[in-house]
Amino acid sequence: MFGQSLLLATGISGVSTTLYGIMTANENKGNENKGDRKNEYISIFSIIVAVSFLLLFMFHGTSEGLVIASEGYGNSTSMSSGKPPF
Repeated sequence: MFGQSLLLATGISGVSTTLYGIMTANENKGNENKGDRKNEYISIFSIIVAVSFLLLFMFHGTSEGLVIASEGYGNSTSMSSGKPPF
């Protein structure tokens, strides 16, 4: 679970950083040196990895754990006939 979340977060971050680099490549063509752009890409990559890993790791698993099934709902007499209770 830990490894899968980390791998998926790295992939998401790689794709996002690549798209960011493609979109902003023409804007700052001659304004910044190569080291500044590299540091910017590294910081963006690491922020996206951290956030996506936390979200993926927290919400990884089956959705069955998120919904509490009520035993009494299926046995309700008002809903067993197919008519609404009102």
